[in-house]
Amino acid sequence: MQTDRLFLQFIPVLVWAILVIVLIVIMLLASWVLRPHILQNSEKTSTYECGEEPIGPARMSFPYSYIIYTILFVIIDVMGAFLWLLSVSPIRLNPIIAWQTFIFVIIIMGGIGYAMKYLPQTSLDGQETLEAYRAAKARHLEKPHAPGREH
Repeated sequence: MQTDRLFLQFIPVLVWAILVIVLIVIMLLASWVLRPHILQNSEKTSTYECGEEPIGPARMSFPYSYIIYTILFVIIDVMGAFLWLLSVSPIRLNPIIAWQTFIFVIIIMGGIGYAMKYLPQTSLDGQETLEAYRAAKARHLEKPHAPGREH
């Protein structure tokens, strides 16, 4: 008897899940049907750089040390959201909640400090990307251009 009632309470979730799956399938099929079916050629699939002649590959090396800034932003953003929610909540006056919040902030600050310790060791000046661009540009200037193409 209890499981029947639990199943009846789960029916709206099941209906929504089925609707979501059907909607996703419909959108994927519609995008496939409505997209232009044209032959791909080298001009269509070539790199586009704002109307300029492409220099080098489209995928250049990127200094992954920048991801530390992204991670720090996410950590601080999440901490700010939690602290804001706690500040407007009536449970903030409970001493246990206050201590848990203090421990949470200490753990987050430890993670931020750990990440900040490694920031000076990373190359954040983008030299790898600049060197790759200069090398690609030099190779581009050395090779002869196709006749009839403007620069």
